[in-house]
Amino acid sequence: MKTALILFGVILAALACGCMAAAPAATAPAATPAQPLAVAIPNLTGTWTGPMQGYDERSGFTDYPFLTVAITITEQHGRLFAGDIVFAENGTVKKSGIAGAVGRDGRTLSITEKDGGYCTGEVLGPDEIELIYLQDGSPYSIAIDSFKRV
Repeated sequence: MKTALILFGVILAALACGCMAAAPAATAPAATPAQPLAVAIPNLTGTWTGPMQGYDERSGFTDYPFLTVAITITEQHGRLFAGDIVFAENGTVKKSGIAGAVGRDGRTLSITEKDGGYCTGEVLGPDEIELIYLQDGSPYSIAIDSFKRV
């Protein structure tokens, strides 16, 4: 009988503890993700030109003293743009189509050239961009282009 009484007391205490405990706090509703800030898309239309520095598998490091480069962006639809790149060297002119995109941040650029090669870059100001050109294969090369709108 003593054992039954102790068991009854333990059960009664357990029930009392469960009934006396505070109800769990209501969980707060899940936070909604912050809305991304609207980023201004830069207007890139126009002609851009400037100096380059690079490395070419055949000639090594160079500042391309006899080469001029101009990019003309003729169309832009939101973050996408298209136009031409023109290389002039010792009287020889080569023109190639390009297409690109402005990153979601409104600053980063990605460009592909019709005749091969890619550029990544950044908008530095309303009339200044920097591009890094990459050419794989043989010969491989890389160049840093500092362009200003003319």
